[in-house]
Amino acid sequence: MARLIEIQAVQDLPPGLTVRVGDLLLFRATGGRLRSGGAVLEALGAFMAATPVADGSVLTAMGSPDAVLFLAREPGQARVEVMTGDPFQDPGATRLEVTVEP
Repeated sequence: MARLIEIQAVQDLPPGLTVRVGDLLLFRATGGRLRSGGAVLEALGAFMAATPVADGSVLTAMGSPDAVLFLAREPGQARVEVMTGDPFQDPGATRLEVTVEP
């Protein structure tokens, strides 16, 4: 069964992470991109948290995105760069090697 792997603090991770095909990586970050391995990982994008309300509409907070998603598509190696912090005043970037196993 595929897993949802939520990473709260990319700064606390080792430089490499091993996952399986089908796993979904959720980084609590403002942005992210693939540096290599586009066939191995698919960047699904940056998202903002939202919640449904009683009238059936969806309420979204103001501000920067707070989640970035990558999907492990096939075995191999990929390199991602995840952006954290305030994107306008104090941005930070963390690079991470991702190994995807079958």
